[in-house]
Formats: sequence, structure tokens, C-alpha cells
Amino acid sequence: MNRYGTSKRLVKIKRKASLHVAKPIQQRVYAIRKVATVMLPFYRKLASSRTYSVQWAKAVREADIARMNKLLRSVIGSEPLSALASNGVGWFVDLPLPKPLLVITNGTTIRPGQVQFTFSSTINRAIAKAVTPLYRELICNPSYAALIVKAINTQNETLLNQLIRSTVTSRRLVSVQIDFSGFFLGFKYPTSKYVYLNEVFREYVM
Repeated sequence: MNRYGTSKRLVKIKRKASLHVAKPIQQRVYAIRKVATVMLPFYRKLASSRTYSVQWAKAVREADIARMNKLLRSVIGSEPLSALASNGVGWFVDLPLPKPLLVITNGTTIRPGQVQFTFSSTINRAIAKAVTPLYRELICNPSYAALIVKAINTQNETLLNQLIRSTVTSRRLVSVQIDFSGFFLGFKYPTSKYVYLNEVFREYVM
């Protein structure tokens, strides 16, 4: 990162330096709000349609990417994607970002290695209902999104927990964690012994 500041140009250059520091933060706020904007209609569809949720979960368990793409496209239209993936126990949507961030990932999954080809449509749907207010707030409230980014950047899980729980009020939310350069929300339901993670992250910290 360039550094500025000497003699008579100090005030002017300080302003430039401040803008230079702020730009990566603005990029990360843009990234997290883009995820919310693109994915909120999908979460709403999962929450409102049992049939859609069952079809989606079946495609995830079978790693049927073509079927997943068709279902997702029926909600988000022609929005550009970097990737769409399934590991048999969860789904992942990669959205392209301007350089230098490149890609941000959103998904819901059981941690790999615990089980194979298990993914509950009922739990996925319940999580969609639970996180809808979070994604809506990220879209409507840039200040909230900026605080989420600040908590992630400073590794402040206490702040992140407070921010997340102000919008995600489900008692099934059992953990809020910072991982990579994003957040992982753990949900535990009585019908499954596995914790399901709703995730938003960039794999590499810029």
C-alpha cells in the first residue's frame, strides 16, 4: 500500500491516503451486499416453496449441477456466476467481483467428512427463513453491512455475533464464526445430529 505525507502537501495527501485505505473496505462492503442482492430471491423462494426446497435438496445430494443451475436460474435469472457446486452435503454459489477481490462464495453445508450425500430440504428451508432478514438488512442498510465487514476484518467475533443475532433471531442458530474472510453461521435442528453452516466468504484475504 502506498504511503503519503510530507511538508506543505500534508493535508491534501492525507486525504488521498484516507481514500486509499477506505477503498478496500468499500470493495468488501460492496461484495457482501452483492451476495445479499443476488441470493435473497433464492432464499425467499426456498422459504416460501416446499416443492422448490425438496427439488433443490435432491439436486444437492445427487450433485446434479445442471438441475441446480436450472432451479437457481429460475429465481436469479441471468446473473453471472463464477461457479455453482455441490459436495453432496451442501451447495455453494460463487459470484464474480471486480479485481482484486475476484470471487465471493455463499452456501449452506454440513462440514465435509462427517457424512455423505445427506442434505435436508426441511433444514435448508428453515435456514433460508432464518437468514432472510440478515440478507435483507445487508441490502437495505449499508451501515450495517460496513459493521459486518469491520467485525470480520478485525476478527471481532463478539461484535459479529451481536450484529448477526440482531437480524437472525432463530434459536437454532448455535454459532457465529469468522473464517477465511467471511462468516459461518451454524444451525442445529433436533431432526439432525449435524450442524448446518450458512456461509459467506472470500477464500483469500486481500
